[in-house]
Amino acid sequence: MKFLDKYFEEILLVTLISAMSALIIAQIFMRFVIGSSITWSEELARYLFIWMTWIGTSYAVKKHAHIRVTAFSQKFPLRFSHHFNILVYIVFLVFCGLVIKEGIALTEKIFRFNQQSASLRVPMGYVYIAPVFGLALTALRLLQAIYQEIRAIHRGGTTA
Repeated sequence: MKFLDKYFEEILLVTLISAMSALIIAQIFMRFVIGSSITWSEELARYLFIWMTWIGTSYAVKKHAHIRVTAFSQKFPLRFSHHFNILVYIVFLVFCGLVIKEGIALTEKIFRFNQQSASLRVPMGYVYIAPVFGLALTALRLLQAIYQEIRAIHRGGTTA
C-alpha cells in the first residue's frame, strides 16, 4: 500500500506520456515516411494529454510543486505558516469538491446521451471523467498535506 501511495501518480503519468509519445512518433512516421496517417492517433493523444494534466495536478500537490502565490503568506510570522498552509489547502479542497460534484453531474449527462468521440467512437464520458478522477486524487493528497501540517504544528517543527 505504501508503494501505491508513493508512486501511483508517477506510474500513471509515465504510462500516459509514454503511450502519447509513441502515438505521436508513430503518426509522424506514418505521415512522412509511409505517406499515410493514422486517423485516430491525434484524438487518442489529445485524450491522454487531458488525463495526464489532471493526474499531474495531484502529483504537483503531492510533491508541493503546485503554483501558489507566496507574497501574502510570507508576511506572516514563521510560526503561523503551517496554519496558513492548512487554510490554503482547505480552500483548494473545497474547490476540488465543487469541481468533482459538477464533473460527476456532467459526466453522467454525457454517458446518458451516449456521446462518442469522432475517430475512436468511444464514449466521451471517459474523457469528461478525467477531472473528476484527477481532482479526487488531488483531494486525497490535500488531506494528506493537511495531516502533515497538523503533525508539524504539534511537533513544533517543519513538515516531513
